[in-house]
Amino acid sequence: MTAADRRSLASVVAAFLAGIPLSPLSEDRSYLLLATILMLVSAVIGALLRRLRTAEILVRIGQLLAVFVVPLLVPQARQPLDLYAQTYSFVQVAFAPMPYQVGFSVFSALIVWMVYLLTETLSIGLASPGWTFPVLVMPYLLPSLAIYTETNPFLFCFTAAGYAVVLATATATSAIDTGSSRPSTAGRRSGVVITAGLATALALSAAMLVSLPIPERSATSSQPGGSGAVQLGDPSLDLIRNVNSNSSQVVITYRTSDGSGEYLRLAALPVFDVRGFHLTATDLVPLPIQDTPPDQAAERVRTSIQIGNLADEYLPTPWFPISADVPTETWRYDPKTLAVVAIGNSRSAATRGLSYETISARLPDTDDLLAGLGTAGDPGDGGLTVQVPDAVSAGVRDLASEITSGRTTDGAKALALLRYLHSDRFSYSTAVSPGTTLSTLDDFLLGSRIGYCEQFAGSMAVLARLVGIPSRVVVGFLPGRQVGERWEVSARNMHAWTELYFEGVGWIPVDATPSGAVDNPRPSASASATPSASPSTEPTLRPASATPTLVPTPGTDAGDPTDPLPWLGGAAMLVFVVGIGPRLTREVLRRFRLAGSADRRQAAERAWAEVRAVARDRGRDWPPGTPRQVVAALGPDLDPAGRAALEGLARTVEQARYDREPAESTELVAQVERITEALHNRWGKPAAGHWWPLSLRPQRAV
Repeated sequence: MTAADRRSLASVVAAFLAGIPLSPLSEDRSYLLLATILMLVSAVIGALLRRLRTAEILVRIGQLLAVFVVPLLVPQARQPLDLYAQTYSFVQVAFAPMPYQVGFSVFSALIVWMVYLLTETLSIGLASPGWTFPVLVMPYLLPSLAIYTETNPFLFCFTAAGYAVVLATATATSAIDTGSSRPSTAGRRSGVVITAGLATALALSAAMLVSLPIPERSATSSQPGGSGAVQLGDPSLDLIRNVNSNSSQVVITYRTSDGSGEYLRLAALPVFDVRGFHLTATDLVPLPIQDTPPDQAAERVRTSIQIGNLADEYLPTPWFPISADVPTETWRYDPKTLAVVAIGNSRSAATRGLSYETISARLPDTDDLLAGLGTAGDPGDGGLTVQVPDAVSAGVRDLASEITSGRTTDGAKALALLRYLHSDRFSYSTAVSPGTTLSTLDDFLLGSRIGYCEQFAGSMAVLARLVGIPSRVVVGFLPGRQVGERWEVSARNMHAWTELYFEGVGWIPVDATPSGAVDNPRPSASASATPSASPSTEPTLRPASATPTLVPTPGTDAGDPTDPLPWLGGAAMLVFVVGIGPRLTREVLRRFRLAGSADRRQAAERAWAEVRAVARDRGRDWPPGTPRQVVAALGPDLDPAGRAALEGLARTVEQARYDREPAESTELVAQVERITEALHNRWGKPAAGHWWPLSLRPQRAV
């Protein structure tokens, strides 16, 4: 087995280990098997081509042929465009960890395979195993970008282990090959193996130390049956992603005792600051629910709910929940926000596949209720839900006063604010830049007046606080679409609305998003107020029955897989990577080599490597032999100043290699710059492929 074979197998092991951190994205693990097959096929192709003394760049091209194994093993991959479209739609609505889906499994396997190809290219083709770390760490970073939960730091151990395997193999093969021509080869080889083993053990130990999971505050940190202050996940982070989802996959189905549709609450966001509306630490209490709904909510509704592919720690429940028949050892109740929350290590996926029944209270229609209310009450939270940051502009403050001018009761003020946001002054659109309520407040209320449910709900909450009414934003789901006796809710039915607090009633749900904002069938008459003539009027609606607002207008799906924009974006990215990436990489390498090092030997070798790269960039073959032999072969082609600089650098390199205590050189950078100028004067600008420097191109492996 050659040194290249050993490094190739090490790259297979490293890429396999680096692919394990992709596991939080999916419940499937078959992608690792498919990736392993692809990597081994590529490794065999590479070994055969190297034995035929094929140029390393042709080895890389030959290894790509392994991709044709995929359609042999996965029949669905024989129609790649259809598989891509199915996978794209699946990912739009799936929640991590996703169930098995063949397209996503193939996609994950191809990522691991590409990591292998890049790792082997750096380790063998470019003889730079130390640079494989950015490639190996990429799969660890992907879950952090794709899901809104923190990637388990322990998974970094696999990445570190893969990197250690690459370095240990490179060190062992280099030292063994170098030492094979010297005395005591067996002893040296044993020493190399021991050194490599120690290096691997140290790397793994260090990885485990730096990747120990940070303890997460949860209800399980208190007594199992008791309460505890916890900081929950923020459901609003998924809002804009689901609003713009292009898939109609149903995630919740339910049936109510009176056949009407229901808003399904997840959580309330009471804190408003420069970051917008968000959660605060709360106290969870054991089930059953002990709170009593207000007297005004005399109607009772029984709702049977089935959850599909929706993984969450919040239980979707109608307002106001009176009971929920879920396991008491798994779920807790938050009396401050009326939320039912899962506890335990698997709480983030507690809702998936769950069936349960709730009994909830229902208030009269919002308009009628607000018109009869007097003073806003005190929810007893120390002013938390009436706080307004100083950053709220004077224009917004004046607007709140202007809208409510002349209203004598807080109920009338709230109704005036609601009707103002329902007016034809505002337009609904999901094609807006997401941001905190505070960062988009002025533009929404005083500028463009265009936004989606988050802007409507947040603006209603802010305006209410400015006139002294406690408020909070609620995240959950709209009633969905009625199909027979059941209601179906998709991920894009995720929605935000507002709750206001009034004395004697408590928290009242209010939806400031106009019910006619988009073209979507209204719920049945039993569950909704009389439709208004047009979206421009001031509609009468009840939060438990308003028209869903999150279905994109037909023909404008941002996620349509046939839309040319994603393809154009991918093509533009490819052009950027291919056209600019190599040159940028070359510049980074040059700066790194000339940055120096505290190790004098290393600094000299890096400077020498940069001169070699400069010569190769200009199409010159680097002379073999010692530094003196290089000077003898290359020096005559340079001007006197360049030749002198090359001679001086060669002496520094020889001293660094053979002297016990090499002298420090402060002229390395100047020497390299002068040699570069001499090479430029002799051979001009870099040879063909200025965009892809010749020094970065793979060389024949030794």
